[in-house]
Amino acid sequence: MSTENPKERATFLAQADGTLTLNQAGIELQSRYRRVEAEHDALEASWAGAFLARLFAQFAWLDAVTLSFAVSAEYDDSGGYFRSISCQIRSARAVPQHAPPEELLTEGNFDPDATEQIIEAEIEDSAFDLYTCLSETPSGYDDLDLTLERKPIAELLCASPIDGHAAFRAWGLGQAAAR
Repeated sequence: MSTENPKERATFLAQADGTLTLNQAGIELQSRYRRVEAEHDALEASWAGAFLARLFAQFAWLDAVTLSFAVSAEYDDSGGYFRSISCQIRSARAVPQHAPPEELLTEGNFDPDATEQIIEAEIEDSAFDLYTCLSETPSGYDDLDLTLERKPIAELLCASPIDGHAAFRAWGLGQAAAR
């Protein structure tokens, strides 16, 4: 039998009438947890903003791109399943009057397919994390198409470092983070 005072540590208490209540330490812990969780969500949104802005900083020729996230349930060898998230890049567009690198040209013209492959390679390992930051249902199975353009973050790209929160807001992605 424990002689600990339940008022000293966070715990649930079973009352005589059968209801479960938190003690004061539990109430305080839940309050701190909610604050830290909100701060963590904001930090994750900042990461997503910085990650995506980095693409536009790294590829000065990139004017716009659409990220298409596909979410599916995949079955594993043991009979269970897991959630798989992939990101395909579509509708890549070059900045007008900005010469793209040679590897993005086919017969002298901008090759969106080559561009999409380059950007997919940059995003591939982070697709899951990006989806959970950008989706209104981060643990769900809804597909997500997100078009990003250089214009909203153009001013941010002139500075270094780029503020991830500012990029997230400039693209209007805040609605997805308000979960």
